[in-house]
Amino acid sequence: MKAVIIGGGIAGMTMALLLRKENWEVVINERSPGMLNQGHAFLMSADGLSILSAFSKEQNCSLHKQNVNLFSLKRPDGDEDIRIKLDGWHCMKRVDLITYLYSFFSKDKLKMGRVFSHFLYENNKATAAVFANGEIEYGDIFIGADGSNSTVRQALFGKVAFTPVEVNEIVGISKKRAINDPEKVIFQKYQSKVKGLAFGYIPASCEESVWFMQYDVNLANGDEGKSPEALRDFCYDLLKEFPDEVGEVLDANDFSTTYIWKTRDFDTLPSFHKENVVLIGDAAHLAVPFTSAGTTNALLDAQTLTKALVTSKSITTAFETFYQKRYADLTNHLEQGRLLKQIFLNPEEHSERGYILPLVSDKDKKESEEHKPLKITYFTDPICSTCWVIQPVLRKLKLEYGAYLDIHYLMGGLLPSWDNYERGVIKNPADAAKHWEEVSKHHNTPLDGDIWTDDPLDSSYPPSIAFKAAQIQSNDKAISFLRRLQEKIFIEKKNISKWPVIEKAALTCGLDSALLLKDIQGKGLGLFHEDLDYAEELNVTAFPTILFSIEGEIKATLSGLQSYEKFEATIREFLPNVTSKSINLSPEQLFERFNNMTESEFAFITNRTAEDTNLIMTELFEDGIIEKYDSKNGLVWRYAALATDGKSGVC
Repeated sequence: MKAVIIGGGIAGMTMALLLRKENWEVVINERSPGMLNQGHAFLMSADGLSILSAFSKEQNCSLHKQNVNLFSLKRPDGDEDIRIKLDGWHCMKRVDLITYLYSFFSKDKLKMGRVFSHFLYENNKATAAVFANGEIEYGDIFIGADGSNSTVRQALFGKVAFTPVEVNEIVGISKKRAINDPEKVIFQKYQSKVKGLAFGYIPASCEESVWFMQYDVNLANGDEGKSPEALRDFCYDLLKEFPDEVGEVLDANDFSTTYIWKTRDFDTLPSFHKENVVLIGDAAHLAVPFTSAGTTNALLDAQTLTKALVTSKSITTAFETFYQKRYADLTNHLEQGRLLKQIFLNPEEHSERGYILPLVSDKDKKESEEHKPLKITYFTDPICSTCWVIQPVLRKLKLEYGAYLDIHYLMGGLLPSWDNYERGVIKNPADAAKHWEEVSKHHNTPLDGDIWTDDPLDSSYPPSIAFKAAQIQSNDKAISFLRRLQEKIFIEKKNISKWPVIEKAALTCGLDSALLLKDIQGKGLGLFHEDLDYAEELNVTAFPTILFSIEGEIKATLSGLQSYEKFEATIREFLPNVTSKSINLSPEQLFERFNNMTESEFAFITNRTAEDTNLIMTELFEDGIIEKYDSKNGLVWRYAALATDGKSGVC
């Protein structure tokens, strides 16, 4: 089979490489006489990079990419509204990627200076593409990858109705040094709260940043593009109220290579093909730039279409399958981009709490919205050692009985301060250190009491309030956050009352740390005091304390460390017809769900012996599936795919 690809951009060349790996004959036809070098840089997700990485074995040419691990949204006055960790995103210069892709093709397979004119047809099917220079390329299928102004699309479906240009984006490359801390490579964006104006910059390397200015076209008179000097003056004038670092980025920019992108889109097409001609990339679909998904979507198009062509019985079926698999995601990106554009143009009508960040995909394991008959109210505290020991029980309960249990986490306020503190044998940090070591030994659970001698907490209130603030954003992420706080204090000896430690745990769990900090000082504090009042009302003094309720009526209470069998018996007392769900997840699937597990947790959840567990952990470790953290009192195993800062799954 021979595929004739019209368009030698990222979509077209990726399509050609993927088909070539399947032993197809491919010819790429590009209208430009030389290598494409328009555009400066873009963000690419892990999904897109995984497709490109498949080509690396064919060529020794390396592809430079810069990881970007944080997104920050600030206002022109410097106030930070959003700070979120990014997973798997990289900034890449367009010229670097184009050069890399071009290196795979010889001149007879990548033909430059071919401007598409029309198709030759036989029995309603295209047999050849004809170009303006008179050259003709015959093939079996034809793939239009010729961008947003696609002439192939127009040949198939006529002109599309583009939306009006309401936002322009100016893009450039600045020589301002962009990276000071490799662990904090930030996509920094400043956005006005009163008008459609934003400035952002993303490190493309240690020495360069791609920057952009998005602006409501009503803020300009159309003269900004007349010369590099006019463009420069326009940017400085519009951004004069923005922080000094914005000016520093512009100072190091060459405006002769800076360009204006007039953003627009069109509705999702009813089909991406007609007979044996199909569209991919911007030729098939176009979204405004707020989603940062254009390049990744082009790569995913190529991957999806290749798979459909290889596995389908006919070309028609392959093209229909391609459309069905891509339609929902592409339409979602289109609608999301349009919504972001309206938020941008009308900032006073929206708050940061409703801000949509398309770079972050929500990978939480969502609970069913259906009614669950048994409510569990769980009073806990981030520094409660018994609450750490009971973790395997809670995780197993959720796996086996999660369909019936509606679990609510409340904070109990274990340590207001050390002033006049007496709780059992613990009266000071030294007592806490001794107690934790005893608990670790007795329950065979990693737990390091040295935190109480090295960097003792003054109170458990700060991490408790942080948890309540996290619940405002997402209950699932808050539970993951609580687990991560527990791992930091019990295993890693980190003082979780300190904001830098809290923030790092929050970011690794997908929380917005800027919003979290504001809620800690506001709504979160109020919710924490509501928990304390409720605990006092019920005379809850021991942790954990678990209440079982049906239709708002408390039926039973369990306090302290309880056996799994006791929990099962209590559940069955009130729900006699329940059936436990068999845990048939593989070890790898369990780590994908929970991310971090101690050996005792894994053994308990899977009913394995310590010896069997050790053998399984060793095998997973040698296969690179998990990584280990060696604490003083035992190992903690982490799912390698999410091992950065030990990100935790939902309990």
